[in-house]
Amino acid sequence: MSNTARCRLGWLAALTLGGCVAAAPQPDAPAGKVTAQMRAGSAELRAYQVMDWIAPDDRTLIVNGLDRSLYEGRFRGACAGLRVANSIAFIIPPAAQLSGYSGVVLPDGKKCLFTSFTRLATSPAAARSPSRESRP
Repeated sequence: MSNTARCRLGWLAALTLGGCVAAAPQPDAPAGKVTAQMRAGSAELRAYQVMDWIAPDDRTLIVNGLDRSLYEGRFRGACAGLRVANSIAFIIPPAAQLSGYSGVVLPDGKKCLFTSFTRLATSPAAARSPSRESRP
């Protein structure tokens, strides 16, 4: 093999390997910092504008804010173990606004990112029970 052919193969190999490094997939990195693990209703939650939380299933998290506003977080997929977790950490934005939370981290280190985290509308009519309504 001539020196010219070796030189061309060397350049070709360098370009090919360089393309592999440049195109390496990046893992989903949570936007913001991760809080410490906290139990629902714990005093530590108040620092993050959260009163408590509940997971009705592994795809949904309901968060009760300090101002009694409710937020529903929906995950990209099932967040296996969320429903039985006794504590979670929140992935929060730098300003720590409850509406900007991007996900949670379970005690085993599994990160679950929200596809949506929205404030639930609550109305006075929804809060009344049927027994208190006046009847004609």
